[in-house]
Amino acid sequence: MAERDPYKPLYLVIADDLRSKIESGELGPDARLPSEREICEQYGCSTITAQHAITELRNAGLIYTHKGKGAFVAPAPPPRVVRVAPDRFQRPHNRPTYQQEAERGGMELDVEHSTEHVEAPAEVAERLGIDEGAPVTETSYKISMGGQPVSISVAWEPLAITGGTEIENPHDGPHGGKGIVPRFDAIGYHVDTEEEHLIARLPKPHEIELLQIPPGVPVIEIWQTFWAGDVAVEVAKIIFRADRYEFHYRMPIDAPSASASATAGS
Repeated sequence: MAERDPYKPLYLVIADDLRSKIESGELGPDARLPSEREICEQYGCSTITAQHAITELRNAGLIYTHKGKGAFVAPAPPPRVVRVAPDRFQRPHNRPTYQQEAERGGMELDVEHSTEHVEAPAEVAERLGIDEGAPVTETSYKISMGGQPVSISVAWEPLAITGGTEIENPHDGPHGGKGIVPRFDAIGYHVDTEEEHLIARLPKPHEIELLQIPPGVPVIEIWQTFWAGDVAVEVAKIIFRADRYEFHYRMPIDAPSASASATAGS
């Protein structure tokens, strides 16, 4: 071990030393780490300090523990899923975003979904521009890629628009399972705007359970609203595991007007 930084707590010194052995491959996937007793002997520390070092590595997702067996190096994490905007909605794409993302990453995709008719909650009604309690379809999703859950979401669509049409249920009929753009094109509502509100926060208990979120990992919450002209046709709330996703945004910028170009060149 390198000379110790006197200003760094000993448990972090130990964790950093073990981290370097993991990252260098000296301790490979599923390799057993030294026991708490062995750490105490090697680093001259207390049991509490050894436990804090192990906790630091576990919270970083580098190790996992088995009660009574010890701590082991975690397998290499799967690649992050890349979400690209706004390209994923451009026509003629006719597949949901999650299908595009799994294909781009070369990962096996598993989708769980269910749809029911409900009354619009206040927050959803406000975003859709309808009355609270108005009838909507509510579709819940759990998306897994590469054998691990990556997101959960709920989408709401006004039955005043979709009711009685061939897209009333997002996963039934001739357009079932397609993306939002071709689905609404089919009934004459041409989606031309998508608005996103994004925040990072700590996960709630049910999100930790559903997404199998390790300690210390936040989530990204995105509220989406899709518009066809001045009519909101869908609202969705998506929760992503922050350690499994990265977001790429590419936004067009209006070209300068002829008068502005002339002024700039004068």
